[in-house]
Amino acid sequence: MSDCLISVEAVTKKYGDLVAVDGVTLRVAGGEIYALVGANGAGKSTLIRMLVGISAPDGGAVLVGGEHLTAHRRAASPHVKRRIGYLPEELFLYQRLTGHEFLRLVAGLKGANPDGIAREIEFFELKEVQHKWVGGYSLGMRKKLGLAAAFTGTPDVLVLDEPLNGLDVEMMRKLRLRLETERDAGRAVLVSSHVMSFVERISDRIGIMRAARLVTEGTPEELRAQTEMVDAPFEDVFFRLAK
Repeated sequence: MSDCLISVEAVTKKYGDLVAVDGVTLRVAGGEIYALVGANGAGKSTLIRMLVGISAPDGGAVLVGGEHLTAHRRAASPHVKRRIGYLPEELFLYQRLTGHEFLRLVAGLKGANPDGIAREIEFFELKEVQHKWVGGYSLGMRKKLGLAAAFTGTPDVLVLDEPLNGLDVEMMRKLRLRLETERDAGRAVLVSSHVMSFVERISDRIGIMRAARLVTEGTPEELRAQTEMVDAPFEDVFFRLAK
């Protein structure tokens, strides 16, 4: 396993009196897939937005590859952010761009070679719609375009929030294999998903959030042993630890 690429150090985020993230510390190494899971409102999405530099923590720090992404209210470094491939749960895409134009825009923002766009279009099966406006895409095509954008530029860190929504079974399998390939190439992958069978199968470690805190983490086997639910569906293990 490579050095730590994602480091979240005692991060806190408040919205008025609401504590959305409360002193969370976690680390993801290169060559590791880490799943961040929890019920709605547990704080996952807030933590992810800080992790990719969209918002800044009120306390603590986020580092990517040893470089500060945000520290208190300082702006995130564009150089560091270019090392991150991010898929948000809610996709906001430019409706009047074609898929190909959108990926060229993303490549430009990342300072990436646009030659790699063709590979992502091919992998995510967007070739037939790449020159059509994104506004006419189905949910599945939009999700695949968002994934293609996240992978553009071969980032060191991948952060994927609910990547399976809208995908068919074949593409889910392709994505799983791709993430395993990225891990084996030494990249750090953080995934948030409600599909517990996917989470168990793909993850090297899993962190479970509850009420703004990271309450436990470990390998799938360690979490099963912790709950003494060796043979139960993994969603039952999750419910036991997340409630």
